[in-house]
Amino acid sequence: MSRQVTKWVLTIVALCVVYIAVEVILLYNHTPTLYSTVKRIQAHAPAIEAYGEQWTYKDTVDLSDMKPTKFTEGEGAYKDQMYFYPGRPNSPANIFIKKQGTEYYRYMRTTLMFVHGV
Repeated sequence: MSRQVTKWVLTIVALCVVYIAVEVILLYNHTPTLYSTVKRIQAHAPAIEAYGEQWTYKDTVDLSDMKPTKFTEGEGAYKDQMYFYPGRPNSPANIFIKKQGTEYYRYMRTTLMFVHGV
């Protein structure tokens, strides 16, 4: 019985290691991770590409009481929907795509520093 339990534990650990390795490789290549892709599909949010890279879907936000600062530098798709993130004034950190009413899909650049849930 303990051999069977050990086998299952090792199988689960191996799957976790493979999943984490795939996520890290995707982050290193600056592409959306499996987790964020599944999250985007569940929210029915579109996949977007700006500045030559795919952006990661973060969540759906209500901007009725927020006043983000518009990003005015550069050219390209979604330029009118890009906003600053405090502390990073030289690059857009968020793109808000209108969902309905005051709800927007929020996207962030995919980087190694991106942490889910933050």
